[in-house]
Amino acid sequence: MRKDQMYPLGEVSSGGQTYRAYQMPFQNLFETLEATALRFPDKVGLIDPARQITYRDLRREVELFAAYLAGACGIGRGDRVAICMVNSIDFAVAFYGALKLGAAAVSLNSKLSGDEMAFILRDSEARCLVVDTRWYPKVEPKLPETDVRHTLFCQVLPAGSGFGTYLSQAADWPVPETVRDDSLPGNIMYTSGTTGKPKGAVMTHFNLMQGMYAYVVEGDLDDAERTVISVPVFHITGLNCLLTVFLFLGALAVLVPYFHAEDVLDQMVRYRATHIHAVATVFILLEAAMQNRGDLTDLRAALCGGGFISRETIARFCRKAPNCKFHPVYGMTETAGAGTFFPGHCLDSEIVDSCGKVNANCEIRILDDNDQPVPTGTSGEICFRGAFVIARYLRPEGNAAIRDGWLHSGDIGCFDEQGYLYIKDRKKDMINRGGEKVFSLEVENVIMEYGGIKQAVVFAVDDSLYGEVPAAVVIPEAGVEVDPEALRNYLREHLAHYKVPVYLEVRTGVPVTASGKVPKFLLRQEFNEKYAK
Repeated sequence: MRKDQMYPLGEVSSGGQTYRAYQMPFQNLFETLEATALRFPDKVGLIDPARQITYRDLRREVELFAAYLAGACGIGRGDRVAICMVNSIDFAVAFYGALKLGAAAVSLNSKLSGDEMAFILRDSEARCLVVDTRWYPKVEPKLPETDVRHTLFCQVLPAGSGFGTYLSQAADWPVPETVRDDSLPGNIMYTSGTTGKPKGAVMTHFNLMQGMYAYVVEGDLDDAERTVISVPVFHITGLNCLLTVFLFLGALAVLVPYFHAEDVLDQMVRYRATHIHAVATVFILLEAAMQNRGDLTDLRAALCGGGFISRETIARFCRKAPNCKFHPVYGMTETAGAGTFFPGHCLDSEIVDSCGKVNANCEIRILDDNDQPVPTGTSGEICFRGAFVIARYLRPEGNAAIRDGWLHSGDIGCFDEQGYLYIKDRKKDMINRGGEKVFSLEVENVIMEYGGIKQAVVFAVDDSLYGEVPAAVVIPEAGVEVDPEALRNYLREHLAHYKVPVYLEVRTGVPVTASGKVPKFLLRQEFNEKYAK
């Protein structure tokens, strides 16, 4: 039976909008794992460097963790549980445990500074923090400023002690009932905002499961798949394009806590991976390390989003994985995954540099500056609507990007006559550093807090590995001297490392347009000529 027959489409109405949506028997994402555990109780579902676990045991650990959250921490429907962990089995236990209770998991990027983590904890009003012991010192001094009242620790590596103490305590406690309401928030994931502060994208259980279903159907996936998750599960690709998908299918996912190309390739060979999904930078690094790394003939599908990748790199990758079809995709955090999927092997197509066609349960329009549709072939802003697109951000000020039910991506693109989507440019002032999103204004604001700074201009510079990296020009106040390295050290203390400008120059001024705006494209052009690799 074809996937589109196994997962039929219907229509749902919400907020005055009607969407195409996959028909599902589930009202809570935990139920998808529960169903898998009934179908494949003795099958190994997850592997990490510390251990492996069957679906029966994974379900049991999730239930025990949910019991502990409810009994010891008072977590229930509508609460928020922040999770700051690397890719691991214990992450899945914490994530599904919170969702079973009707609480929302708040994804915390472990690369963030303590200040950045504290902002998210405050903004999300998280009552509980689940944290890997190695990241706790960054955020511990800030916790009194937040609503966090319970902190649960996990040491994933190297001992793999995990949540043993909590699970043992809850062993005789009653398992809480699953809260069955797919309109509840399931995950709140923060994405950098144009106001300079991250915005919490609220994904309901319905959004998450619709994104999950879309991946299964568009990717033609089944329970025989094997993947290596090398991208972080605190980002949408790792979470809802891989982890939830493979647990729903009853397939095998190997979790890699830290990305090292050679290690990822070794895991792909060892477990005969059939599938991988990553950002462009990861594929560039994998391709460079593939020589003499073993047999990759089982790999049949590679999905790539998060930046441009050349056909030459794709071709070299596929020569070393000869049975692999390469599928560019496009989406964003707010779409709970990808909204487009390139059908077939992109190297076999005459279509060049497209990110594919729109998924069955998604709609995309190209709109002009007046929010009116543009003709086919004309560029405009890419706007999403659909079953897996968020309806709101956590705070009202973020909702300006959602108008008349359409989520405005800030990306510029166009459709061709065959319905293929092409990304042309970015309307929003964002830097995509190897899949990590950096908003210039956020970095500029932190630079200005250094003191003695009159103006800060942050922009992207091309990079052969990461696609783009941040650069900055800083203009001090009159009579003030700024040491670039001292400023960099300050930024390292207050920003995630990937947000710190790679190139930083102190100048007396920058060019401005007649309207007083800084033409960043001129600075980018200058720095590209000077520094770009």
